[in-house]
Amino acid sequence: MPNPKAKKRRIELTKTEKRHESLKDVLKPEKDSTDSAEAKDSSQQGRPHIGILAIQGDYAAHADALSESGAEPSEIRKPSQLAALDGLILPGGESTTMLKFLERHGFFEVLAQFCQTHPVFGTCAGAILLAREVRNPAQRSLAVLDAVVERNAYGRQIDSAIVTAETALPNGPLEMVFIRAPRIVETGASVEVLARREGFPVLVRQGQIMAATFHPELSGDRRVHRLFVEIAAAGKHQPAVHD
Repeated sequence: MPNPKAKKRRIELTKTEKRHESLKDVLKPEKDSTDSAEAKDSSQQGRPHIGILAIQGDYAAHADALSESGAEPSEIRKPSQLAALDGLILPGGESTTMLKFLERHGFFEVLAQFCQTHPVFGTCAGAILLAREVRNPAQRSLAVLDAVVERNAYGRQIDSAIVTAETALPNGPLEMVFIRAPRIVETGASVEVLARREGFPVLVRQGQIMAATFHPELSGDRRVHRLFVEIAAAGKHQPAVHD
């Protein structure tokens, strides 16, 4: 018998999925508080200052998750804003659209340098951007995560799913929300697999780099964000070394 709560949840997901289809939020005015002020406040409080690349995806949900996990979040739309950060989240969306924006605005090279020296967490499309190699079809990437990723590997948006499974994280099964998810088909020796779906990695870590093919921001479980906040806090004054 169908679960009414599951049906309601899928309707909510559909609304969120639609938000991934537009870049209109890129032109939204920035908040009155400056990034330097946010960085100062977070430093005083001992909370890592973590940005969310606010081009596509549910970056507001990521900000809420970061706040609840002990970080000071801010939306990032300009290369100059990266300098004040202790870490960065690359959210979901459409990876080719995100890539075009980054290349058109001179953002890509600056972001690539940032990823070499700071904690970065890519979810869904963000995981694609981090990968060493992208397939189906091939596209440019930041190439800081030693992994090969296939785009849209689980089918159309209508085939999105919510999966609950055991992971390497403590405290029991983890809820994972998949929306037109990519698939990690290969990982290097330095990549730690923290969760799998159908035998394929869906949550991985390589030093200060994390990637998930699902959307942890759409779940009430904050363990994934808390892990990244811990990584960012530990690396605040230490340059990252990626294999």
